[in-house]
Amino acid sequence: MDVDSVKKHLQEFFIQNPLVLIGSGLSLGEGISGMWHLSQYLKEEIPKLVEGDLLDEWKQVEDQIDKGVGFEDAMASLKQGSALVPFIVSETTKLISKDEKSIIEAVVLQEKRLAFSLLLNHLLHNQNELIIVTPNYDRLIELACETCGLDIITGFNGYYCGTHDPDGEKDKISVIERRRNLRGGSGVKVSVKKHAKIFKPHGSLDWYEVNGNIIRSPYESSARRLIITPGTSKFREGYQHPFDYHREFANKHIQEAKAILIVGYGFNDEQLEVHLLNKLREGVPTLVITKVLTPNAIRICDKLNNVTLVSVGSDDNETKIRIGGVETLLDANWWSLKEFITGVLI
Repeated sequence: MDVDSVKKHLQEFFIQNPLVLIGSGLSLGEGISGMWHLSQYLKEEIPKLVEGDLLDEWKQVEDQIDKGVGFEDAMASLKQGSALVPFIVSETTKLISKDEKSIIEAVVLQEKRLAFSLLLNHLLHNQNELIIVTPNYDRLIELACETCGLDIITGFNGYYCGTHDPDGEKDKISVIERRRNLRGGSGVKVSVKKHAKIFKPHGSLDWYEVNGNIIRSPYESSARRLIITPGTSKFREGYQHPFDYHREFANKHIQEAKAILIVGYGFNDEQLEVHLLNKLREGVPTLVITKVLTPNAIRICDKLNNVTLVSVGSDDNETKIRIGGVETLLDANWWSLKEFITGVLI
């Protein structure tokens, strides 16, 4: 396909009000440590914290990593309910929080603009509600929405010590207008502000459990952090509150989606993919933008002509685009979200 035909196809996709599924590739592109860096960090830190049977169990994970097994698959070798999990959660949040802090500071000081914030206008030009699903722990999506003046619905009502109260949170996006008609009577019009609903089935850096209560707070705390690490804990904790709410509603919106935009996602989450794969196989228009297609992404998407794939070519200055089973190579780096926006949408 020629470049103009490719652009036209990609631009027309955004007319369809897609649900957005965002993976770690987006955060990695902004400076958050990815799975490989996390695995190397944990290899350094975990042995300093545990000994005996726990150290032996961790060494089994290390051996898998050293053999080239992906971090998520290596973590699956942990025992069900392993006592290693709290140490892994603690060290994971330390690393990601450190990365996130420097990015947030640069955005607040207007030294940096997040790629996702550039995309938001193209996602909200003809709708008031944007559905975002992400397994990421960091808060860069929320930050991008706020910098664009967009209200955020996350299931938590409150900021400094917010409780998980999805019903109570709905009021903040409602606009009530009282109007008088020509006969002197009055009426009420209820509308909804532009907003993003963000579902995080693996938790978030600002979620904590305190004396059995689930709260969200932007401040660092010694309370138990609510994130789900890769491995067996994903399936045990993923069906507990509030993860169950976020997973169930994420899957509900995936089932209802008329189009799906997938950014930086490797198709490695079984809890989401039962519904996602069914939707893709139904033929829903889907656009995948990522630097490298994982083996799972290739296996799942390669024969689906409703899925458009945008990924890196032979080097960073080349983009490979597959539309309807036809592959096109372009001298561009549209696999990068920022370059995709400037090269295709603007």
